[in-house]
Amino acid sequence: MSKETAFRKQVMPNSKIMEILSNVPYERGFHFFTAMDCYTGETATNLNSFVQKLQVIEAGSIGFHFPRKDFQNWIKNVIKDEELAEVIDRIKEDQSNEDLRKEIVKTIQTRLTELRKLNPT
Repeated sequence: MSKETAFRKQVMPNSKIMEILSNVPYERGFHFFTAMDCYTGETATNLNSFVQKLQVIEAGSIGFHFPRKDFQNWIKNVIKDEELAEVIDRIKEDQSNEDLRKEIVKTIQTRLTELRKLNPT
């Protein structure tokens, strides 16, 4: 992860951390597709399950969602982590789906580690 994608050091209320790390209802979960109307059968309902599924989902799903900013929009509007969404949005699109996967996964794992350190409960 480059210096551009580092998270700002910030104070965050525990309630905000808990909101980011909590589950959302299935219908608000992230539903992975490989193309329009081609649902993979995988849905993530929290940031942790999202990063786990990103590691194993068909690479075509990443190529479908990333240019549409689906990951960023879900993280910002449903998970409520605007900073993580902004960092992911700065990832360069002009790379292979596998390289995108690696960079997105590493970014989210870094964020999860940071949030868990701030609120270890």
